[in-house]
Amino acid sequence: MVLGTVAERVGAVAPEWAGRPWVVWTVFGVLSVLSAGLATASRRLEEPAEDGGGLVSGARPGSLHPPHVVLDRVRGRDRELARLMTLLKRPDGRFAVVCAAGGMGKTTLAAALAEYARRDGYTVFWIRWRGPETLSDDFVQAAVGCGLPRSAVSAAQSGSDNLPDAVWRQLARTKNWLLVLDNVDEAEQIDPEGERVADYRSWIRPYGRGLFLVTSRDTASATWGPAAELIRLEPLRAAAGGRVLLDSAPDGGTLVEAEALASRLGGLPLALQAAGRYVTGSTSRHRDFAAYQSALEEELTALVGADDPRPADPNVARSTVRRTWEVSLDQLDREGVPLARPLLRLLALFAEAAVPLAVITPELLTMAVRRPVGQVALDQALAGLERYGLLGVPAEQPHVPGTGPRAGGSVTLHPLVREITALTLTTDEPDRLHDYEQATVDALRGEVTTLRAVGVAGWTAARLLAPHLPLLLDHPGLVAPEDACATLNTLADVLGDAGSYALQLSLRQTVLDHRVEVLGDQHPDTFTALNHFANSLHCLGAYERSEGIHRQNLADRMRVLGPDHPDTLTSRNNVGYVLHLRGQYAEAATLHAQVLADRTRLLGVDHLLTLASRDNLAKAFDQLRDYTAAATLHTQNITECTRVLGSEHPQTLTSRDNLAATVNHRGDPTRAAELHRAVLTDRTRILGPDHPHTLTSGNNLANALHRLDRHVDAAELLEQTLAGRVRVLGANHPDSLDTRSQLARCRSETGRRQRR
Repeated sequence: MVLGTVAERVGAVAPEWAGRPWVVWTVFGVLSVLSAGLATASRRLEEPAEDGGGLVSGARPGSLHPPHVVLDRVRGRDRELARLMTLLKRPDGRFAVVCAAGGMGKTTLAAALAEYARRDGYTVFWIRWRGPETLSDDFVQAAVGCGLPRSAVSAAQSGSDNLPDAVWRQLARTKNWLLVLDNVDEAEQIDPEGERVADYRSWIRPYGRGLFLVTSRDTASATWGPAAELIRLEPLRAAAGGRVLLDSAPDGGTLVEAEALASRLGGLPLALQAAGRYVTGSTSRHRDFAAYQSALEEELTALVGADDPRPADPNVARSTVRRTWEVSLDQLDREGVPLARPLLRLLALFAEAAVPLAVITPELLTMAVRRPVGQVALDQALAGLERYGLLGVPAEQPHVPGTGPRAGGSVTLHPLVREITALTLTTDEPDRLHDYEQATVDALRGEVTTLRAVGVAGWTAARLLAPHLPLLLDHPGLVAPEDACATLNTLADVLGDAGSYALQLSLRQTVLDHRVEVLGDQHPDTFTALNHFANSLHCLGAYERSEGIHRQNLADRMRVLGPDHPDTLTSRNNVGYVLHLRGQYAEAATLHAQVLADRTRLLGVDHLLTLASRDNLAKAFDQLRDYTAAATLHTQNITECTRVLGSEHPQTLTSRDNLAATVNHRGDPTRAAELHRAVLTDRTRILGPDHPHTLTSGNNLANALHRLDRHVDAAELLEQTLAGRVRVLGANHPDSLDTRSQLARCRSETGRRQRR
């Protein structure tokens, strides 16, 4: 019926022959076929190739459009954009590689550059990587858009010339273009003949007069060669991330709330976009940033980790937070690094902190995957994860995992990578979760045992390990709580030896909280945990609070354990120690004398605690200006410590330093300076220059130099000591304040003498 109507309308305006139906139908058929052919041809010009890998939708040869981007909504990438703009104007034989882990906003940055370039009159070409099959056609279209004759293309395709050479000769002759090759994660597939990208003999070359830009998850310089300018993207800072959220959800809350949510999501652009879409969704249950952030703790899967019905589709996976990193892991599988996936899942079970390389061992991975793993395979997995941006190496530790000493090295995971990967392990491999968790627990406990045995050499690793130890108490089925507490206390002792008192306090607090919860506040083990906690407080300069805890603990131990119990003597000693720090020397001397007598009687003259008590009493005598008694006790203690502990034991060094201080106070600064200098040299060698005891020796030597009127030398040493104490202990620690006061007096004296 519709066709009849058309025929009638045609007949109304057509020539006489159009009245004959068989002619009309013939003409109509021809026109229909012609129309369909033209439409098909038009679509082929306007749309990407059906098999992928071609130009973005809507692109035409010579004017290939990048994804749409609103420039004033590209947040937190000013520095990277400025560098790319500089390269755009003067490539100078270089090309750009914007690289990072999935979800970091590489394509957005490239699209922003493309928009700026278009506005400045550059011709922009955009190729979306889908495989090597269509790459030559894509590059040819770009070169034709830059003026390459079709005859030159035909000659190359017939074998008379090398096609990549012909394309890049044209690009080298033409100025003011930008060619973007987006999402090249499988760089080795760019040339099916096996040419290395870094050799610059295939499609990746730095020779054009415009800028060639690649986006990729591959962050390895070796992949891209010496002419590549790598622009590595990091997560957005809270301020920029907050703006991203407000751009997508203007009514989602305040800037402060947006920045808080951006921090919680680790500044990952893909996650920020997902959050913005959710908050503005008409069916969303959490319609503002604060509610969304609060719900994250319970609904991570639904809010950020939600899967897509088509997770196997790489394009879908790229845009889904939960699956985006699986794309890189799949690629590592294809590259022959299958251990990258289980290794990332293992690392995701650690705390949100740098993971020491010392604990990432073949044994750890062997237990998790239930098959032998060697060091070479482990190092390949680490290197692969770093290459694709799934783990990082802190800036102060630039070596690549597996290529250097492991004791002080570490790797980091983006917070959301860690959370989503742990979620994936739980949902995708629930039957393997126990093996992974057991491997993690055993590795942590084994590393603490090693660190305790190696002493100073393990201090750096101990600091890195500290944030992860509380995990042991989260797995009572894998490690007995008593054993977990013992492990935490052992590492806390190591941290105390290393002078890392803030980290030590954190572990002491964890053990104390557990003891109170499980045993109550009147159990002897709780008293011990409280004593350790108070000691960490006084090391951090919280003298008043420490004294109050020690006094209460002493009273409780007297009542529960009795006056002669070793733990009671420890509490009495510690009360005296804090009193000394607070300047109450007479009361401190009384307590130390009592404890020394009791420890000598109960523990023996050679016991480490007896030696410590003798040193404490000598220091109290020194502050009470009984220098003879102080010097006698210090000298005796040095002899006993050297005999029992050795000349390089920290207690021996402490007694030597304290004797030097007494000699100085007694009026012999020349001899005191000699003694302090010797101790400073030994402590620097044994403990390191930043250890609190080493800094104390520097402060004491400066005091002796000041008494010798060597004010310039004293001031120089005090400046070094002050910088170290502020760095290690903090600006408001009593030791830092004391050094600052001494430095002011020294400078004042220097100025007064110069004015004479």
